Amino acid sequence: MNQKLNSFLLAATVLSAGALLSCNTLATPPGYKLAWADEFDGTSLDDTKWGHRDLGKRRDALNVREAVTVSGGRLAITTYTQDGKHHTGMICTRDKFERSVGYWEARIQFQDSPGEWSAFWIHSPTMGRSIGDPAAAGMEIDVIEHRVCDQKGRDISGQGQLTLHWDGYGKDHKSKGQMTQDLGLGSGFHTYGLEWTEAEYRFYIDDKLTWTAPTPVSKRPEFIILSSEVKNKDWAGNIPEAGYGPRESSQTKMLVDYVRFYERVPAAK
Repeated sequence: MNQKLNSFLLAATVLSAGALLSCNTLATPPGYKLAWADEFDGTSLDDTKWGHRDLGKRRDALNVREAVTVSGGRLAITTYTQDGKHHTGMICTRDKFERSVGYWEARIQFQDSPGEWSAFWIHSPTMGRSIGDPAAAGMEIDVIEHRVCDQKGRDISGQGQLTLHWDGYGKDHKSKGQMTQDLGLGSGFHTYGLEWTEAEYRFYIDDKLTWTAPTPVSKRPEFIILSSEVKNKDWAGNIPEAGYGPRESSQTKMLVDYVRFYERVPAAK
């Protein structure tokens, strides 16, 4: 067992039910157990757990494999500019790991720049196929989206966006969301959690319940996505005139310490 996960589990065993952990991670709600995790302790992306998503042009950048690296116990998605084109990355667990209800968490440091944003989200492979029935078709659940500025250039680097999307992305699209207060999310690592139950979604940031989302609730298995995206003159502001710099020196990154999923333990009979 790797050192990072072992330390986490050891700390968890000495806590009373419902107590908060003190090791920079969310307390697992009582009644859950660890079922899946990636601690990023290797030297490359684990292709038994992750695949690259939407390789090629997406919005105003190219999604490329080279933007995603693993070293020092962390995953990095680097956004950079090369030969006048912007590059970034997106990975997901589609067809490798998909679940419905449970407790999801990731520890992330956002180093975003204008015109670009990063996210930890959960998505259904059938979203929008049954309009009006998101329980069956599934949803997009944005556990956290982070930008340094909005479309007017205002500094929102300390805040995060939490959003539910359903009924596809066309004329029937619906969404509900909430912007957090300034929680200092533009500096250092923070932990982002989602408790998905049969009745609701509960979003957590750094141990604190941040938003209890209203219905609807997806009833189908969904997969995890980690991503950075680029779009000029949009909700994340304007791309810098000089771009983001070459891959070797770009400081525009999403750093992920771990991603974990906990499943509910059946109640004792």
